[in-house]
Amino acid sequence: MNKIIKTKLSSSDIMSLTLLFALSFFLFADQNLMAPNLTQIANEFGFNQLDRDLKLGGEISLVFWLVGGIITIFFGYFTDSFSRKKLLIGSVLIGEIPCFLTGFVETYAQLFWLRALTGIGIGAIIPITYSLIGDYFPSTKRSSATAYLGLVVGMGIAAGQLLAGITGPIYGWKISFIIVAIPNFIILFLYFLFGTEPLRGRSDSGNVKSKKISILSLKEIFKKRTNVLIFLQGIAGTVPWAVFFVYLNDYLSQDIGYSVQIATIVVSVIGLSAIAGAFIGGLVGNKLYNIKPLYQPIFSAVCTFIGVIPTAFLINLTPAENTEALNTFYPLILGAFSGFFITITAPNMKAILMNVNHSKSRGSAFALYNLADDLGRGFGPFVISIFILSFGRQLGFNIANLIWLICGLFILLISRTYEKDEIGV
Repeated sequence: MNKIIKTKLSSSDIMSLTLLFALSFFLFADQNLMAPNLTQIANEFGFNQLDRDLKLGGEISLVFWLVGGIITIFFGYFTDSFSRKKLLIGSVLIGEIPCFLTGFVETYAQLFWLRALTGIGIGAIIPITYSLIGDYFPSTKRSSATAYLGLVVGMGIAAGQLLAGITGPIYGWKISFIIVAIPNFIILFLYFLFGTEPLRGRSDSGNVKSKKISILSLKEIFKKRTNVLIFLQGIAGTVPWAVFFVYLNDYLSQDIGYSVQIATIVVSVIGLSAIAGAFIGGLVGNKLYNIKPLYQPIFSAVCTFIGVIPTAFLINLTPAENTEALNTFYPLILGAFSGFFITITAPNMKAILMNVNHSKSRGSAFALYNLADDLGRGFGPFVISIFILSFGRQLGFNIANLIWLICGLFILLISRTYEKDEIGV
């Protein structure tokens, strides 16, 4: 006998979600704080241009996301078994304390290991957050809920990068790490006092019993082709994203000729349009899902293909020796279209993942999703640094951009498996 699904949020639910979204905003604001000031950081540690791209762009990103990806498996296990509120508090502390301490580093080794520890916090919070959202909202509202979370996370990433780009040239690159870390200690204390978590499986039909990660549960997750395709597109898609998040700011200022501040504004516009794309894409995807589920991945794939075009034009801007000769408006338009179309995929993939997995294994599924995502984010910048070493920055970025076509093909294939895998959930 199916149970009654609770869909209305209580006042305590709204309070908890508000604090959860605020914690996500500031935790993810840390993600791209280095990007606007890579050359400044390289100069402080005595790196040349090649070391800048390999160490700061490649090695730091690799350890940040690789450690976070490994840790997410353990938190996925605990998410399906223990109090998610306690796990959330622990993961935020693990992420924010080293973020704060990064503002006081004096050596590259200190920076390297503190970034690795910060990656643990971001890797841990993802399966916890989406497990909670899956229980707060039924399948008919999850794309919209994911869109709102993506909006908040995207705003955090963009705000952090904009902050670093504005304050870095004036006060030094370290100050932004301190600024973004402090608010979360206050918000986390409020979550400790007032935060609650929903009953596990309350928004799913049928009886739901929590299940720990095991060989059998992993086999069930990978048995669904939709899950596998989502994992694969996540790995493929994060490689070209590394161009935006790690290299583009420095590329526009050092290779094309814009000032650091102008380059930061261009990248911030990409971030803001990405926020809009993820938000609108989630809402549109939710409506398409309610018409016919397979329309959701088709919509996402088409938008991914479209996003490759303005990205290619942005990467291939003509360098200029005189900053005044550069057209600032042109890259802003290209960045806006690129960021908007590429990010439409994100909330829809997460909603699909929630819809094809039971609440009992949703934390595990998102742990694996985050592992695939983190492996891509970690190896993506590292792979691009190899492209740069072999072909130079511009050609290397163009190769990375074409990988989005592979990502789009994986998403397109989801339309053939989605409805079948959702049956019985």
